[in-house]
Amino acid sequence: MNIRAEKRIQLPILAIAFMVLVSLALPSVSRALVLKPTTPPAASSDFSKVVPLARRELRRKVVEKKGNNVPRYHRGKGRIAPYNIKAFWCVAFATWVWSHAGVNSYLGTDILWKSYDGTEVAVQVRDMSRWAKRTGRWSYRARPGYLVAYGKSHIGIVVKADRKGRAVRSIEGNKSDSVARVQVPMESVSGYISPNRLTPEEVVSKTSVRADVD
Repeated sequence: MNIRAEKRIQLPILAIAFMVLVSLALPSVSRALVLKPTTPPAASSDFSKVVPLARRELRRKVVEKKGNNVPRYHRGKGRIAPYNIKAFWCVAFATWVWSHAGVNSYLGTDILWKSYDGTEVAVQVRDMSRWAKRTGRWSYRARPGYLVAYGKSHIGIVVKADRKGRAVRSIEGNKSDSVARVQVPMESVSGYISPNRLTPEEVVSKTSVRADVD
């Protein structure tokens, strides 16, 4: 066999060997190009509707009838309020307002009940506070639409922080058996609950001059 004949035989063999190597390599290359999906960050809630909705409920003059833990419209003479849970209802009121203003992050709390209109609401200040601390929503600076936790077991919706007067103005359920405006001294405040996780820039320590607690 001459040299030319040998070369003609070798070329197809080399081509076949190359194709086999490429076919073996391609699956691993294709696998390497597949990117694992990443979990998107939790969406932030727009809570601009919280205070207007709380004010609407305030105007409806919600009062318990004979202090029976059943809030009703029109000074206790109208229909049952949708956030009724037949128990202490300050947290139910606050989270019902959050829910109907488009905020549902609180559904991550441990204790949820169905309110009168079927909305899932939180019911315990301690549970809400633990959830806020666990999820990076506990704050020491007030913002309208946040919740203010104070005293031993009460919560309200922040309307305004009066930093000169060192008080927080809020709208609250189950305050004197009604939905009411309240002025909370900052010395009584435990902290504030944000609907959204706080960014590093939003975190304010309890000892900061910017803190709304005394």
